[in-house]
Amino acid sequence: MKIKTGVSLDSELISECDDYCVRNDISRSELIEQALGLYLATRNVKAKSELLVPELAECIAKASDDGIVKISKGLFRYAVEVEMLIELLADSLDIDDEDLYEIRRRAVNNVRRTRGKIKLDDLIMRNAREGIEDEE
Repeated sequence: MKIKTGVSLDSELISECDDYCVRNDISRSELIEQALGLYLATRNVKAKSELLVPELAECIAKASDDGIVKISKGLFRYAVEVEMLIELLADSLDIDDEDLYEIRRRAVNNVRRTRGKIKLDDLIMRNAREGIEDEE
């Protein structure tokens, strides 16, 4: 049920309102009704935000904590596998301290240069090229 009421508005605001109504094919009453509805809804959200914001923050923190736990578990499993590979390589290779230092230096530089996106294929090809250059 609609109730007819009168309101006093600034003439420039009425002009802007009428232009909008013509462009969007709605009546002045429809526009004012929608605008008031949006304004009141916004006010209600602001009034309830003291309750909503802490709950939202708590939900975000819990989701973040859950994600961190999953990432940590994954990194731990990955580290175990890498440790196993390192142990296997260390047992099967005879590398002196100088060579090991040079391998680590190159690895650090490669990871920095590629931002951690280095591929085993690329390393094998690079080492093969360096081997050819060393023979010449």
